[in-house]
Amino acid sequence: MAGTKPSELGALKEGQYVVIDGIACRVVGTAHSKPGKHGGAKVRLTAMGIFEATKKEHVGPASSRIDVPLIDKRKGQILAIVGEDQVQLMDLETYETLELDMPSDVPGIESGVEVEYFEAMGRYKITRVISK
Repeated sequence: MAGTKPSELGALKEGQYVVIDGIACRVVGTAHSKPGKHGGAKVRLTAMGIFEATKKEHVGPASSRIDVPLIDKRKGQILAIVGEDQVQLMDLETYETLELDMPSDVPGIESGVEVEYFEAMGRYKITRVISK
C-alpha cells in the first residue's frame, strides 16, 4: 500500500498509527493474550480513524505484520475560509495551496492563523492552531 511501511503487530502501542481495512487509524487500546498450547500470542488492537470517526478492531498473531501509515506533519497558514465547510491553506515550506475540510474539533480556525496539519495516505487534516 502506498504511503505505508510494515510493522510487527505485537510492537504497536497506544497512540501509534496503523492501517486497518485501508483506513489510517490511531491506536486507542491494545490487549495481549498469552500463547496457548497450540498457538502463539494474539494481539487485539482497537483504533479510531484519523480522517473519519470510525472505530476499527484488528486481531492477529503478535508476530504478524501490519501496515503503518507514513505521516508527514507540516505547518501551514489559513488563507481563506471557503463557504461553511472548506478551508484554503498554504504550506509554509512549499507554498503549495490546498483546500481542506473545515475541522470540527479544532477551535480558532480563521484567516491568517498558522496551523499544524498532517498528510497520510494522500489525505490531509488540520490538527491544531499554532498561533493567531
